[in-house]
Amino acid sequence: MDTETIDLSGHFHMRFLFACLSVAATFLCMAVEGHAAGSSLNNVFKDPLVTPADARPAATVNLSRQPTLALARVDEGTRERFVAAGLHGLILFSNDDGMHWRQAQVPVQSDLVSLSFISEKQGWAVGHDGVILHTGDGGETWKKQFDGELAHDALTSFYKARVAKGEKGLQPFLDEIELNTKSGATWPFLSVYFESQQIGYAVGSFGMIVKTVDGGKTWEPWLDHIDNDKFLNLNDIRKIGQDIYIAGEQGTVYRLDRKQQRFVGISPNYKGSFFHIVGNDRFLLAVGLNGTAFRSVDGGHSWEAVKTGVHTSLTSAALSVDDKVVVLTGEGGQVLCSIDDARSFSPFPVDKPMLFADVVASNGAWFVFAGFQGIERKEFRHKQNLTGGRT
Repeated sequence: MDTETIDLSGHFHMRFLFACLSVAATFLCMAVEGHAAGSSLNNVFKDPLVTPADARPAATVNLSRQPTLALARVDEGTRERFVAAGLHGLILFSNDDGMHWRQAQVPVQSDLVSLSFISEKQGWAVGHDGVILHTGDGGETWKKQFDGELAHDALTSFYKARVAKGEKGLQPFLDEIELNTKSGATWPFLSVYFESQQIGYAVGSFGMIVKTVDGGKTWEPWLDHIDNDKFLNLNDIRKIGQDIYIAGEQGTVYRLDRKQQRFVGISPNYKGSFFHIVGNDRFLLAVGLNGTAFRSVDGGHSWEAVKTGVHTSLTSAALSVDDKVVVLTGEGGQVLCSIDDARSFSPFPVDKPMLFADVVASNGAWFVFAGFQGIERKEFRHKQNLTGGRT
């Protein structure tokens, strides 16, 4: 079995691994409870798409120790807010650089893996079961806009109407959506990005990509707007500089051609999956399996491999607010940083290494990390951090 088979047949993305672990733990607990009560497991099943997330009172539960998979920084004028999302519909928010957290009201128990905020109030979260959530108050309360149960009719009808009018070239896209949605809410969105309060994109497994032009009230499939005829998994979407990029399976990278309204392939010569892409006006960096990283300084026209010094998969990537520090995390608990535009990386010691899923920078020198054991904060000081010194 090759590395790509291991990567994809076991899980679509590193964040999917968290969900697998969660499911195993959930079924174990259900089995124990069911046996003790002499009841069937069917009696305790709750549909995650219609069941609000369980409240976790801060007085009895350390919210910062809850498994989290996604982070976002929200600028609120003179202050900033952090929002974190994770397993079973958990969403948290913090107004003090991640030192203390409060739980948001969320209408689902689906695992949430990606966040995007366009302003201090407007934000979106996506995750498993095809869920898309929206907040209008900075992450304190959320409403469901879309899910995998709605996907079949909503997405297939779009292509069916066009095929019926003679656009026969759209039939493969219709067939793919039919295949992936006929069994219900079984596929996840893995990443979301909004470039304005109205226009946004969500991407996920089996090449799924949808776009909204009305703030998420309606979503249209965009499978015919990307160079992805193999329907490879799309793992990360974000804006870098003035362009929007997607990183995905089998070393694929795409850039939005705004004139064509199409994501065009700009992939390096690499066959393993990319999980994230990060950068600024000076460089792009795509990271993924086995510590792999590829760097481009010309918008993806050419790429070069970068040595990261690790051989486990890289699970998240972020830039400091001033664009001077690049931070990567690895599935083995490693944290790496670069102060030379991702040309080279050094270890960045953290207090509690874990299987990290995401990282985001604060306006100061702090980075906030999310992972299976919760949330961690770490201050970056160039000389001390790069040499392994104490902060």
